[in-house]
Amino acid sequence: MARRILAAGFPLTVWNRNPERARAIEGATIAPTPRQAAAAADIVCTMLSDPAALQAVADGEDGLVAGLSSGKIWLDFSTVTPAASRRAAERAREKGADFCDVPVAGSVKPATDGTLKLLAGGDGPVLSRAKGILDAVSAETLHFGGVGQGSAMKLVNNLMYGVTLAAFGEALALANSLGLPRERTRSWLLSIPSVSPYLRAKMDFLTAGGEPAAFQLALMEKDLRLAVEAGGGPAAAPVVDAAREDYERARKAGLGERDFAHVLSFLGGPFSK
Repeated sequence: MARRILAAGFPLTVWNRNPERARAIEGATIAPTPRQAAAAADIVCTMLSDPAALQAVADGEDGLVAGLSSGKIWLDFSTVTPAASRRAAERAREKGADFCDVPVAGSVKPATDGTLKLLAGGDGPVLSRAKGILDAVSAETLHFGGVGQGSAMKLVNNLMYGVTLAAFGEALALANSLGLPRERTRSWLLSIPSVSPYLRAKMDFLTAGGEPAAFQLALMEKDLRLAVEAGGGPAAAPVVDAAREDYERARKAGLGERDFAHVLSFLGGPFSK
């Protein structure tokens, strides 16, 4: 996404918790702190793993909020809770800046190609002011309402992907336990209407070797956990929480850094070419 912004002709100052990743963005200026990165920009963009990481980068003497000032825009592309987005917006307002949550739908290839979809929350006029940056990294910005509504939609979006793969993995596990023939069972299940094209693509991905990861399994576990929390807890979202437990067990088995499709092989057995 940073490279897409540079390719669109915008000057870019970057900071990363991993300095090597910042240095890898050729053509960007590297800031020593989030505060200095934010101070150097009219539009500040963040993309972090969870609410705790977002807060850690935003707060403190060297945090990005300290570098905000009147007229600046903070765009957060992270997948976090609506509450985390609203907190960030409050911090921005304290400095006279505007905030929009614009989490992305899509992974590595759409990010590289600039074809992500953005699920946006915040004021429409602020999004319009940031249109050049949003267009540089995405094919479309979909506005779902005020601050926090983009983050809400992203959790709903990822819930569908995560639960679908976990359910299919459990179906394969049940088939295995009942002694059904593996390949015939998979072939039949992939032909029925309840199976999405995305799931078929992930099955093909695993059959071809399952690398590299487009979206890490540990991040899908995190997103399902945030969805459960945002929805009111396990009692309000029992199916989602059960799926989260599948990903948690897969992560603890050492699959956290692999693509989240590996929940299928963890639950339903190995895939081969």
